[in-house]
Amino acid sequence: MTFLKNQWYLAAFAEELGAEPLGRTLLGEKVVFYRRADGQVTALEDRCAHRQAALSQGRVVGDAIECNYHGLQFDHTGACVCVPGQTRIPNEARVRAYPVRERQGFIFIWMGDADLAAAQTPYDFPIIDKPGWRTLHAQFHGAFDYRLLIDNLTDVSHITFAHRTTIGAAGVVEGAETEVETDGASVRITRWMENIEPAPAHIKATGKTGKVDRWQIVTFTPPGFIWLEVGVAEAGTGVRGGNRNGVILDRHTLHAVTPETATGTHYFWTSAHDGAAVSVEAEQVIYDQSVQAFGEDLMIIEAQQMRIGDGLGTVRIEADGGLAAARNIMTRLIDAEQSSA
Repeated sequence: MTFLKNQWYLAAFAEELGAEPLGRTLLGEKVVFYRRADGQVTALEDRCAHRQAALSQGRVVGDAIECNYHGLQFDHTGACVCVPGQTRIPNEARVRAYPVRERQGFIFIWMGDADLAAAQTPYDFPIIDKPGWRTLHAQFHGAFDYRLLIDNLTDVSHITFAHRTTIGAAGVVEGAETEVETDGASVRITRWMENIEPAPAHIKATGKTGKVDRWQIVTFTPPGFIWLEVGVAEAGTGVRGGNRNGVILDRHTLHAVTPETATGTHYFWTSAHDGAAVSVEAEQVIYDQSVQAFGEDLMIIEAQQMRIGDGLGTVRIEADGGLAAARNIMTRLIDAEQSSA
C-alpha cells in the first residue's frame, strides 16, 4: 500500500489527548502524541531510540516524554534530553518528530516531508465555528482499506438498502437526480430526492410522517475528508429553489478517513446542528441512529475487504461516478508524489 504522505491527516480528536500519552498507528507508522506543559501537542515516533520500547507506554515529564523501560527522555524535536546515570547523550539518540496542528477540536498530523507542511493548511470545517451550532463526535475503527470507506461515503445510494431501519428510505435511488462535479482537487456529488417517504430516523426525531423532499451534497477533499450537507423538508415547499420555510432537518457532518495500515482505517465523525432549529433530544436521536448506521457500514465493508483480498474483481455501475472521481484524484496525487520523490 502506497499512502499519500504530504497532506494533513486527522489523527485524533483534541479531547482524546489529556495528561497521558496517546499511541496511534497512522499510514503504517507508530506515532505517540503528548501535551507539553503549556498544552501544546507533540507527535513523535512511538519508540525509544535505546531499545525500541513504546514511548506511548511511558509518561510525560514537563515538556518531554519519558520511556518507561530505562527512563530516557525525548523533547518535542525528537532529541533525547536525558539518559539516567550518565551525562553524555549519544548523538544518535533521537526519534522522528512530526509536524502537528490543533484546531477546531481536531489534532492534525503531517506524515510526509516536514519541510512542506508549513505551506499547507489543515482541513477547515467552517460549520464547527458557527455561533449557536452544536457538535457531537464519534470515532470508529474498521478492518479494511481506507479507500473502501471513502467509496462508501461518496456513494450514498447504498443507504436505501444498508440502512432500512435508520436513515434509509425508498426513493433515495429511484428517481433521484444526481450530479457529479470535480475541479481536479475535490469532488462534489449532489442528490435531490423529491416527494419521497421519510426515513425512520427522521420520523423518530421529528414525529413527522408525511412525504418529504430530501437532499445530500457530498464534497470529498483529499486525503480523506468528506463533508455531507444533508437535509429534509416538507414535500413541495421549494427548498431546491432556495425556500427554507419547509425545512425539517438541516445537518452538516464531517467524515474524516485516515489510514492506519493497508487493511486498517481510523474513522472520525462530527455532526453539527443549528441549536435554534433542532432540539437536544432530536439531535440525540439522529446521532444514535447515525451511529447504528455506521456500524452497519463497517460490517459490510469489512466483509467486502475479505472478498477483495481473495482477488475478486468489481463491476462499475452508474452510482459509482462520484467515488470513481474521488479515486482518480487520489491516484493522481499519489503518482505525482511518488514521481517527485
